[in-house]
Amino acid sequence: MPHLRFRGMSRAIVKEVSKTLVTTLAPIIESPENHFVLEFIPAEFVQDGQIVAGQPLVEVLWFTRPQALQDQVASIITAELKKHLAPEQDLCIIFTPLDGYSYYENGQHYGK
Repeated sequence: MPHLRFRGMSRAIVKEVSKTLVTTLAPIIESPENHFVLEFIPAEFVQDGQIVAGQPLVEVLWFTRPQALQDQVASIITAELKKHLAPEQDLCIIFTPLDGYSYYENGQHYGK
């Protein structure tokens, strides 16, 4: 945890940003690097019955953190991905806060 899901961009971009993104984010959010999960999800976007180019999207699933930290993480992810996207391309980042009682690893929740 956290879990970052990437859609609407190439596998090559996700592989490239994976080299530095976790190293940058880990100390900021105080989470060990080996707790991060980066997932590339191939996706097709549909509009009016046609396959269209979609907007790059990063979904961040994590335990709730302060708004200022979330803003900082969004800025870091944006800056890193913008290096690999067309200048006019928008990037959407969605944070999904998780409750420790709803997150299980090996049958044990993280609630306190």
